[in-house]
Amino acid sequence: MNDSPMIKPPSKINVVFDTSQYDMFRLCEQRYAYRYKYNLVPIGEQNENLDRGNLIHICCETYYESLKSGAKYDYAVNASLLKMREAATIQSDLPEEYVNALLTTMEEYFDFWRVADQSFEIVEVEKPFIYKLYEDDTIRIHMAGKIDLIVSDNKYTNVPYDHKSFKRSGPVRGMSNQFKNYCVATNSFILWVNRIGVQKTLKPHEKFLRVPLTYDHLKLQQWKDNTVKVIMHYLQCEVDNSWPLNETSCEKYNRICEYYEICDSSGQEAKDYKLSTQFMQIDAWDVSKILRKSSEILKGEVAVKTQG
Repeated sequence: MNDSPMIKPPSKINVVFDTSQYDMFRLCEQRYAYRYKYNLVPIGEQNENLDRGNLIHICCETYYESLKSGAKYDYAVNASLLKMREAATIQSDLPEEYVNALLTTMEEYFDFWRVADQSFEIVEVEKPFIYKLYEDDTIRIHMAGKIDLIVSDNKYTNVPYDHKSFKRSGPVRGMSNQFKNYCVATNSFILWVNRIGVQKTLKPHEKFLRVPLTYDHLKLQQWKDNTVKVIMHYLQCEVDNSWPLNETSCEKYNRICEYYEICDSSGQEAKDYKLSTQFMQIDAWDVSKILRKSSEILKGEVAVKTQG
């Protein structure tokens, strides 16, 4: 009889990434560390694009959930617009006239797609997912996300839709990590980008566009292999506690990185001073938050505001 104690195998390292984290790490390791490791954001930061996108997602969630449950068109529209206005009060600092313009835009959007939206089967609304991308003897890598809409029609089954609001027209490109992540999660080789333009000067057919993107198994496998290599690099950064600068990303898309002045400072003392006076620490990024529907997050924020 062997009386020696059993030796338990070491626990595996579990990594869960969403594409917000992944994209920022790809832009710059140091920027990722400031935002997602140290949870630092500029004091008084306000992101109009983020606020706009959140409100539109709340509005669309309510609308498509209503249609999915069998509600009439008029009820679905009214319910979604009311929810959008509530969300604007709780979540956003956007001016009232801007919110009113968004409400008008969404009314136009619903009317434009009224027939199309009632011709397909709504399978899921804001569907969360998490799947295992990779596993070896020591590491498991998971990718997570939330798909705005999944539909089936007489041609395709379980096709993901992604709502994208925009102020400027431009081409839709298929290299997006987010889009490929959605396709892998749903085992779909097609994804529709549901573009919602907020321009007052464009006609509905110019600003409400649904653009299909197609992928084959070779493209998706390439994305998976590449993503694993990148996350392995992330793990090495964690082990070394070393976050290299990517100077080519200091200015992207006509926007200077919010941490530019920090990285451009001479010496750690100067960096620490600016971080302590110009930035504030927020709650750590919670991947599980993206696994909840926008309405659930809003409900939690209403409860917090009421208690406060």
